[in-house]
Amino acid sequence: MGDAHASVRVSVLVTSYQHERYIARALDSVLEQDDGVRYEVLVGDDASDDRSRAIIAEYAKAHPEHIRAFFPENNLGLAGKAMLNELLQRARGEYVAKLDGDDHWTSGAKLRRQVAYLDAHPGCSMCFHNVLWRHEDGSRPDVPYNGADQASEVGMQDLLSANPVASCSAVFRREAIHPLPAWYFEQPWCDWQLNLIASQQGSIHYLPELMAVHLTHPAGMWSRLSWLEALEGITRYQEGLRGVVPPELEGRRREALAETWAKRAVEHARLADRARARGCLRESFRLRPPEMRRLRRGGGEGQRLRLWLRLNVAEPLRACARPLADRFSG
Repeated sequence: MGDAHASVRVSVLVTSYQHERYIARALDSVLEQDDGVRYEVLVGDDASDDRSRAIIAEYAKAHPEHIRAFFPENNLGLAGKAMLNELLQRARGEYVAKLDGDDHWTSGAKLRRQVAYLDAHPGCSMCFHNVLWRHEDGSRPDVPYNGADQASEVGMQDLLSANPVASCSAVFRREAIHPLPAWYFEQPWCDWQLNLIASQQGSIHYLPELMAVHLTHPAGMWSRLSWLEALEGITRYQEGLRGVVPPELEGRRREALAETWAKRAVEHARLADRARARGCLRESFRLRPPEMRRLRRGGGEGQRLRLWLRLNVAEPLRACARPLADRFSG
């Protein structure tokens, strides 16, 4: 038994909460992986009150050679981070793959492909691939999660402002993310921060193959948020990285945070909450004061100027200043 455990290459961590409609499909997609790599499946259900646990228990009984279930008595909380930590501590593989119970893989070669890539690139701490982004209600057509312009390598500086990694696509070196640092548990979500932790230990590489489906539905942790709530979470994420990122990236962290505050200002203005919009814009300017060199580059700096004029300058004076703002709005 000990030798068999030692030979596990990949620990697949499947997290479930109220996923009775999806969890069987997710587990089937793992069990359909080809024989190119030995894997184990750790499934944790965070105290669902639907049939998720019963379905998982059936799969664990039918596939004891692969599946181990973890059923805590109560919800572990922390937006899924505590459950992920529990599964990570139980993992025996050299590599760790993540799969939310409402997503699923579409290629039987996924694990083999990513393990082979990590084996061949020892300086790479994780790799991820493209997936199809699907809306359960059919309101939008399936689209690739990553566009054709997705860079082949993602660095920590990139992860300060955006997260191009669909959670169902990542395979990590276990040693790159375990044990999880204390600051991780104070963050608003599970996945974005996990990728940043991996970026501290090595490079992150992108594989363009489509090998999974990421499902958006009303009960999803991210999709149920309004745009303003999502921006508030991104703000907490970026603020929580103070002292985490190396000194040479602190300026980039502040810039990214300033950009998020500006987006919050735009959204508050759209919702006709001018007082909060002004407050958010003030915070954006505090973090990144306007500079002429940035204005010359256009883009976001000109947009911040236009919003400031809209919120703080009377219409007759705003009309005089608008040509300057338009010039730099990009």
